[in-house]
Amino acid sequence: MREYEVVSTYLNGCAGAAYPQTDFEEVEIESPEAYLKEKFGKDSQHFVKSVGERGQLVYTFDNGTVTHIYEFTEL
Repeated sequence: MREYEVVSTYLNGCAGAAYPQTDFEEVEIESPEAYLKEKFGKDSQHFVKSVGERGQLVYTFDNGTVTHIYEFTEL
């Protein structure tokens, strides 16, 4: 198991939801993929993985209406 700081950002493209919702947590998990699979089930396969400028792993899902962004920084 590894320990990560997770920054999750949720953006809702519907009218009246102009501000993103951001949460922070520290978790001990097998992998970021396992974390997303536990949270989103089979929909976790739609996340696109990239590496941020500080080396954090970034997973993004955007279906045009809702955007989920998860940043994992290993502690």
